[in-house]
Amino acid sequence: MRVPETEEEWRACYAVSARSFNLPLTEAKEQEFLEKVHRDRSLAAFVDGEVAAWAQVRPFGQFFGGRSVAMGGYSPVAAAPEHRGLGLATLVTVAHFPLMRERGEVISGLYPASTQLYRNAGFELGGAFTHREFQTRSLHHIQAPGGLRARRAKVEDLPAIKDCYRRFASTQPGWLDRPDVWWEKLLPVESFDEHHVYVVGAGGGAVRGYVRYLHVPREPWGYNVAVQELCAEEPEVVLALWRLVGSSSTQAEFVKAVAPPEHPLLLLLPDQEMKTPSEIRWMTRIVDAPAAIAARGYPPGVEVSVDIDLDDAHCEWNQGRWRLTVEDGRGVLERGGAGEVTMSVNALATLYTGYASATTLQQAGLLASASPETLPELTAAFAGPTPWCVDFY
Repeated sequence: MRVPETEEEWRACYAVSARSFNLPLTEAKEQEFLEKVHRDRSLAAFVDGEVAAWAQVRPFGQFFGGRSVAMGGYSPVAAAPEHRGLGLATLVTVAHFPLMRERGEVISGLYPASTQLYRNAGFELGGAFTHREFQTRSLHHIQAPGGLRARRAKVEDLPAIKDCYRRFASTQPGWLDRPDVWWEKLLPVESFDEHHVYVVGAGGGAVRGYVRYLHVPREPWGYNVAVQELCAEEPEVVLALWRLVGSSSTQAEFVKAVAPPEHPLLLLLPDQEMKTPSEIRWMTRIVDAPAAIAARGYPPGVEVSVDIDLDDAHCEWNQGRWRLTVEDGRGVLERGGAGEVTMSVNALATLYTGYASATTLQQAGLLASASPETLPELTAAFAGPTPWCVDFY
């Protein structure tokens, strides 16, 4: 297990990814990969001197409890078809844990092709990536806010768009705190005008909200609208942006939007007509348990003290008994305690994000408690809306 060293080895990494994920094996795509791969954040497993599997960890933050938590996002983890079934994907995944801990990336995340594979490495379901589809003309039922209109964004708006995103993302559990390298992938400056981005502005060049979407061709004519993200905190701005999306109804029959598990539009549209054409649940891993507990925010007014016996087969620094204390919106995990609640690091991960309550985990057999009163305490500490994300990485 090591970092690839030669250009030939890096090309082999791309070839493994291409054969794993149906990517184009072209010289142009290979060159793009060579220019953009995180060479200092990749590891490969070799069989007979050739790349058999490799994994890259991207640098992200992820919002939980209103605070950005340093997160390493696996993208991709790939094993060559002829070397699958040997445990190499797990090997290259687990090998990154101590490196992430050294960098201060206290949690990790990924979109799983195989849930059980990553569950064996300590990951568990953390949140949802969901597409919702509905008729474009149904947006005409949204009452237009008085005098508020969106305009097409210019490249000069990009810093204000990033500020708007971060303000809104901090209120959405599970959203990424995007680094500049990720923004460059989503909205490259050199091709900004080719994207459909509309903003509602404010004084001084600030942006109160924006929507970013694509046109997806359909047969025999016209297109559908694929909304990648809509960010705004003020209700009237949200409505203005959805009205703008609805203005495409003469050409676009349907809107397909990355959406929360329970979309606020359901409270505004005339019928419960939303469909879910695709959905996947991303997974989370606690890399450094005490640092992860300290990094996220917690509901105000919640006071909790629970003793946890934590099992982690791959990160020995997480293993053992801990006392969890939550108070004044802060959390502390310290060595000690009586271990009245036993759980694996997988269960802690899904509890941490707010995806599953302590009661749900107990019902699934993933958490055991000596005293029933600890279950509502643990649930209250991490409570919030179901986590979701608009970024597929």
